[in-house]
Amino acid sequence: MCRLPASLSKFIILSFSILFLSGSAVPAFSAATLSIGISTGDDRASFSAGNAQITITSTSGAKATFKSSVQVVLSGSGAIKAGSSTLNLPVTVRSSSMLRWNNRPYRGYFRLVPEGRGFNVVNVLGVEDYLKGVLKMEVNPAWPMESLKAQAIIARTYALRNKNRHGSSGFDLCALNHCQVYRGVNAEDPTLTKAIESTRGMVLNYNGAYAATFYHSDSGGHTANVSAVWGSSIPYLQGKPEPVNYESPYSKWQVTLRMSDIQRALSSKGINVGKLSGLQVASTDSAGRAVDLTLLGSSGRTSIRASQFRMIMGSDRIRSTYFTIGGSQPAAPTYLSRSDPAASAYSGEENIPLSGKDEQLLLSLTQKGVFKTEELMDMLVRPEKRGFYLRKAMERQSGSEEELNIQLSGSMVSGETVTFIGKGWGHGVGLSQWGAKSLAEAGWDHKRILQHYFPGTSIDRVSY
Repeated sequence: MCRLPASLSKFIILSFSILFLSGSAVPAFSAATLSIGISTGDDRASFSAGNAQITITSTSGAKATFKSSVQVVLSGSGAIKAGSSTLNLPVTVRSSSMLRWNNRPYRGYFRLVPEGRGFNVVNVLGVEDYLKGVLKMEVNPAWPMESLKAQAIIARTYALRNKNRHGSSGFDLCALNHCQVYRGVNAEDPTLTKAIESTRGMVLNYNGAYAATFYHSDSGGHTANVSAVWGSSIPYLQGKPEPVNYESPYSKWQVTLRMSDIQRALSSKGINVGKLSGLQVASTDSAGRAVDLTLLGSSGRTSIRASQFRMIMGSDRIRSTYFTIGGSQPAAPTYLSRSDPAASAYSGEENIPLSGKDEQLLLSLTQKGVFKTEELMDMLVRPEKRGFYLRKAMERQSGSEEELNIQLSGSMVSGETVTFIGKGWGHGVGLSQWGAKSLAEAGWDHKRILQHYFPGTSIDRVSY
């Protein structure tokens, strides 16, 4: 664990618990809208609606109407001036035609809410229309339809679970990576709209609440345990190997950073070891993904979570925690042997042939007492199920620090610069978008894809 001040540690844990882990019960939905903060702290905004009328209304009932377009400017504290009218915030901006904010089209209507010395621009619209402005920012419309449907379901679930995440700022979700990237009508695509409409109202549910549907670009071949990334235990967010071996633009990456830049970034977050002189991967999960790092400096040494280090240094540079430091490419995750990659998708208890390496791993796990007595008996009676039980054992071992772990870097790396060599992009928790694409190409439907990445959840439908 990272040795941070107690107050900071409590803040991080509390923030994560509030924002991500406290599920919302799946209701018989009545409120079908979401409010999306598309700009904050503004002092002016322009709205247009073709040839249609625009109406601006304050909560007190004061109203001003405009033909075709209007420029809104902050007027003192907590008020705006539109044309010759002055209205107190918050206000709504509506039209019978599609509205444009700063010449960008959006469905629904707008709300302007006070924020410091300015106002926030909030787009209020239906859940399904919101998804139309999200999906293209996450997936390629040319991908298989079943992977697009899976993305639509988890994006919808994420939005409803995190409703009111930015309630203190007057909206539900932001339009950035912090929530889900949203770009309005400009991001819509007919194929993605079809995926949304064909899954209308579908969400992932776990024990009567919206599931935590985290997703990322590419797992690098093995997803991550949520406990290794954010320190919480969620049954359906355990690391597991990808069923199909695939390549993506993010399969391999490399970045070299100055030790002084790393030290400066860490210090800005209150992590100080004096002059930084070395780094080491201290522990990994069963797939070889870095979990903890050791930092060595003139004032001593400390530990930090690899996931926290990644965010401090920038997730666009340290693209994942699946990396080695100053070494070679991380070892590939253990794929159970298959002759045909397209047939490598497995489910249930089907026969999975083992390679010699797999047989040795199975023997090692058996000697360590990983299997239950009834599982050992079943393998003895039905040897064709050994592959199935090996996969189950690998899933159980994810996140542990047993001898099974692959050590990425056995020695402290020092010098003026340090090179990180890795694979995958994102936190690694939940659904891998490139992995889902590969599964859809192998013939999996969206239900089976979601069961792989979120085992134990169910697809339910909310009504608007």
